[in-house]
Amino acid sequence: MANVRVFFVTNRNYQPANKKLVFGPRFNPDGVAALRFGYAELSSAETQWNLDTVYVYPDVKNQTDINKTGGGRFLNDLRIAMGQGKSDTLVFIHGFNVTFNGALQAAAHLANEVRVGERPVNVVLFSWPSDGTAVPYMSYYSDREDARASGPAVARAFLKLREYLIKLDEKEYCERCLHLLTHSMGAYVLRNGLQALIAKDPNALTRLFDQIMLAAPDEDDDAFELDTKLKPLPRIARQVTVYFNPHDKGLIVSDKTKANPDRLGSDGPRLIDLIPKKVIPVDCRVVAGDADPIIEHSYYIRSAAMAQDIAEVLSGISIETFPNRRFVPERRAWRIVAELGVPA
Repeated sequence: MANVRVFFVTNRNYQPANKKLVFGPRFNPDGVAALRFGYAELSSAETQWNLDTVYVYPDVKNQTDINKTGGGRFLNDLRIAMGQGKSDTLVFIHGFNVTFNGALQAAAHLANEVRVGERPVNVVLFSWPSDGTAVPYMSYYSDREDARASGPAVARAFLKLREYLIKLDEKEYCERCLHLLTHSMGAYVLRNGLQALIAKDPNALTRLFDQIMLAAPDEDDDAFELDTKLKPLPRIARQVTVYFNPHDKGLIVSDKTKANPDRLGSDGPRLIDLIPKKVIPVDCRVVAGDADPIIEHSYYIRSAAMAQDIAEVLSGISIETFPNRRFVPERRAWRIVAELGVPA
């Protein structure tokens, strides 16, 4: 049996009386950018993750010292975990149609599957109020609006992290890296967070992350061409990886039936010559069906090939040395061809 701790930040509504679903499908009643912080303990027997406990840091209001707030206590505990475990942290923003508990379970999979060297990563879940219902034509529109409205919450979390790091004494540094992974509509949440951050303080685009990865991004394929979308994203990271899959049926809901432009997660960036040099497109068509054989959209978890590739990205090794990738000249993109040790 595996046991993992998942840290979380959320702008969902807190339901302390609900022992089964501590955070619900609506926004924090204090405002769409109001945040709560905590961590959850999960245990697994085989493939099912069970939520054992949820701890929510006290919501301290009207406090100017960040170290005395819930967010400050959260960041301090995370820093200690990174230092003691000598482990990196992966921030994860989930996608469309996911409950708070479902997001915790996906984050637990990442925490259990991804290793940097021999060490597991700490996972911090950013959970926005996705409906978590199975009515795609209705809940997609609702989630899209909630994703857009969650941008200021992402910006606020980024600024809290920046403030905490600025005030941190040098001797308290953990000497580890922060990374960011979004799935599906989580990339749209990130875009709106980035734009909210620029609107509030254009000078706040500090490189806080080493690696940013967009898995099956439900974003426009011209997102890296426009300052109003994701073009500024590389400014907050050393490298940005875009995982895409031409056979992704989940993005059909966004592309074909919702009249959105072609999706970044289906074929990668629209014009490869116009994307920033830090942005690396990676084609996942060969391995996407291993973990998600019907939809081929949630291939970022439950896939040995993807866990390996994510770990290699986080390790910072040269792209040319990735053993399970090949460069496809006609697409000017990399392709994951197989799990390490398995013939392509």
